[in-house]
Amino acid sequence: MTNDPFHQMISVELKLEKQYSSGEVNRIMKEAGATLYYDVYGFERPEKGPVWQSESYIYVTLFFNSKEVDAQECANKIKLQYPMATIGSEYISKFANTVALLSSHFDVPITLDGKHTDKNGLIYYCENVVTELMNEWGEEPGSEALRMLIETGA
Repeated sequence: MTNDPFHQMISVELKLEKQYSSGEVNRIMKEAGATLYYDVYGFERPEKGPVWQSESYIYVTLFFNSKEVDAQECANKIKLQYPMATIGSEYISKFANTVALLSSHFDVPITLDGKHTDKNGLIYYCENVVTELMNEWGEEPGSEALRMLIETGA
């Protein structure tokens, strides 16, 4: 799965079949519920969580021809990252639903670990990572104890 024993981020990509202007990306992201923070997009959790948990359930990185770009530039690839270790499992379905919505809007498949997947495959993958975390560390995603393990580099 990953070399990170804490599975801090689950990354998926949307490899766009054309160049999208910043205006097109903005419209689609906003329709899906993203917030623009000056030059990057994020999907914020609807309620304030504990201080040790992530405030976002998806972090967005835009690329143009393999170079990371700001929201004001054209894009032809989008990386969506889910902060697995630092947010509760109740956000897995919301992550998968949002990724699937964006995949549909851009009319491209979801790529996870170099392979195409769908919403259900993404949920299944995340559930397996949760199982790994619980088996390896005895903690569930989003717990304060897991965050402390990450911070100390256990």
